Amino acid sequence: MSEIIIETAPQGVFKTIKKIAEGNLRNEVCGFVGFDKVKREHFVVKEAPNVAEDPTSFFLISPLDYLLFKEEYHLVGLFHSHLVGDEQPSEFDKKMAENCCNPFLIYSLNTQKINIYEPQNMECDVNILHRLKAIL
Repeated sequence: MSEIIIETAPQGVFKTIKKIAEGNLRNEVCGFVGFDKVKREHFVVKEAPNVAEDPTSFFLISPLDYLLFKEEYHLVGLFHSHLVGDEQPSEFDKKMAENCCNPFLIYSLNTQKINIYEPQNMECDVNILHRLKAIL
């Protein structure tokens, strides 16, 4: 997996996601946003390999990468990019977020904006998630 980027402010999380997404204009990028379990003062962003069969239209994170990240950090949400369209979640995005009970942070290369989709049932710490949402 890629390196861990540590951010102390929510704005840094969004800048890091944007940088990762704009570094790959051919495929959707994806990864994790987490929070330091020990100090509880740092956000972490980590890109994950997109293992989808069609990475130009979908993203898929390996279950092992997911479990390894969760073992080390509090998972706040999963991020991915949209190559076309805006930052609103597709019906497929909504279904997947609902199935895995994790928020999706979606960055649009077209609008250069981020949207956070929150599933009905969430596994993450909503207080940490709302720190991110507060600056959108």
